[in-house]
Amino acid sequence: MDAEKLSKRLLALIEASGIAEGEVYVRKTRGLEVTLRDQDVERLQNTDAGGFALRLIDDHRMGFVHSSDLRDASIERAVEKGVDLARNATADEFNSLVEPAPAAGKVETYDDTIASVEYERKISLLKDVETLCFAYDPSISKIADLSYEDSEVETVIANTKGVFQQSSSTRFSVGVDVVAERDGEVESGGERSESRFFEDLDPPSRLASRACWKATSLLGGKTLPTQNAPVIFNRDTGYALLRHLFAMIDGRNVADGLSLLGGRIGEQIASPLVTVIDDATISGAIGSGRFDAEGTPSGRTVIVDGGTLRSFLFDSRSGRKAGSTTTGNARRDGFRALPAVGYTNLFLEGGTTSPDEIMKTTESGLLLLSLAGWWMGINASTGDFSSGAKGLWIEGGEVAHPVKKVTIASNIIDMLGAVDVVGDDLELRHAASSPTLRIGEMKIGGV
Repeated sequence: MDAEKLSKRLLALIEASGIAEGEVYVRKTRGLEVTLRDQDVERLQNTDAGGFALRLIDDHRMGFVHSSDLRDASIERAVEKGVDLARNATADEFNSLVEPAPAAGKVETYDDTIASVEYERKISLLKDVETLCFAYDPSISKIADLSYEDSEVETVIANTKGVFQQSSSTRFSVGVDVVAERDGEVESGGERSESRFFEDLDPPSRLASRACWKATSLLGGKTLPTQNAPVIFNRDTGYALLRHLFAMIDGRNVADGLSLLGGRIGEQIASPLVTVIDDATISGAIGSGRFDAEGTPSGRTVIVDGGTLRSFLFDSRSGRKAGSTTTGNARRDGFRALPAVGYTNLFLEGGTTSPDEIMKTTESGLLLLSLAGWWMGINASTGDFSSGAKGLWIEGGEVAHPVKKVTIASNIIDMLGAVDVVGDDLELRHAASSPTLRIGEMKIGGV
């Protein structure tokens, strides 16, 4: 499939149809998935897929169609169907396509070496991780999952208003989940590395040691009495706060009056230590790109600045409905999906205190290593936060014992307001990233 040629063909058909506005979204993906067990390849899958989607708008009425059938007759039928759907749909005054805008600067998202990284090297990476995991501690009894993935994506977005954007990107990831057993007790731990560039993946030693440390550190966990105490979120758990915050800065929720933060731009909503940014222009970062899923050039949006709410995140429709403009945050879950608001590289800006120092200055409190179920209760209108948790109890600045079967609960605004120290260990390892941070007090539910 020639994505550029297909886009131009579809755009010509749309323009010939007489429809008021039309958009073409073409996506082509090639990739590899490998899982390893006992030093042998357990599963190997190559993917080579692609397709297109059309948004056709007539008098604010929209038709949406998608297809992976690239035969000429099928392409023509898709355009005809989209036009028909648009002319018979219910009008929505906020339906419109984006206008061309100045291109963003160069954003590196493509690894030219993807075709030259030998298959044997990828398998060797997995084998090294497996070997190091079993050598870490006798309690490591099983590797539940060990996988490698890479992909190469070509995207073209064009519309009848003059937008024409084209890009290629790569993505690599390695993940491992281990099981530790001791005296009949079982705990698990995992670690994943993602990057746009193969050479930026974490080395096997780091992947193995972090996954195994998480699992073995939780063995022998004790319960706690219900209490209020400081809670430390490390890099593996802090992103949950950002995900909850995102629900309240999601332009769709803001525009529909469903966000607790609606109408509060300029207000202090968090500790002065809290600065939250969404930035799609960071070369090499996993969420970066030159443009979003509507063809709007990507940018950097400061959402919370020193605790003050400065901006929400919008795609074009939610921006219009909210009386604002797009922030370049339209995202699509493949070509079969309509664009919706999403984050790119969403992160809490790092501070100046090391994680070790944060722990040493905590007289007593909970260091979180694992959360469970927090995503099920995200509510943009209330901000309530609740999650099952496991971690390490700290006394006098040192680890006293592992903790299990507890819950933590608060409100996301209260939590952000109670941040009293932020770590210096921020790494943009995922689309949502946080450094270690401490919340001065949270409700810990125990026995």
